[in-house]
Amino acid sequence: MISYTGRLLSLLLVPLITVAAVDRPNFKATARVKQHFHRTGELIDGEQHLLKVIVKWDAISAAEGYELCHNCNHISEETGEENGDVVDGKIYPIEVGGANMCGGQACHVMPGAPQGHNKFHLRVMKDGEWSAWSNYQNFNVQEPGNFDHEEL
Repeated sequence: MISYTGRLLSLLLVPLITVAAVDRPNFKATARVKQHFHRTGELIDGEQHLLKVIVKWDAISAAEGYELCHNCNHISEETGEENGDVVDGKIYPIEVGGANMCGGQACHVMPGAPQGHNKFHLRVMKDGEWSAWSNYQNFNVQEPGNFDHEEL
């Protein structure tokens, strides 16, 4: 016969066994930065200080979708979990394939990015579940060109 304490302990352990089915992504991105042009080829009036950032990463096997969090400071670098109730930055939902592929890599095109440090976290959906957020990738966006991650 199972005691009350043993039954309680078994109920508490069940959630621990089923959580974290999706691994935290190993996000290693690169960025390409361009001027923020209108489709006509002209610089957008009043937005000359903004740039277009194209963030690229290797596609993750069996991914059903991604989310990219831009300038989010509420994500723990140690665990990838969100800290507290305040969400800062902006989360972009990204579908797999199609327009979200750039030169054979998964990507997100973000027009109107500010100059300076732009920090990104990525998470992936597999089997209908979201992973924890990745460690950040930071790009010091100052002018057009290609950039690798830069520590803050």
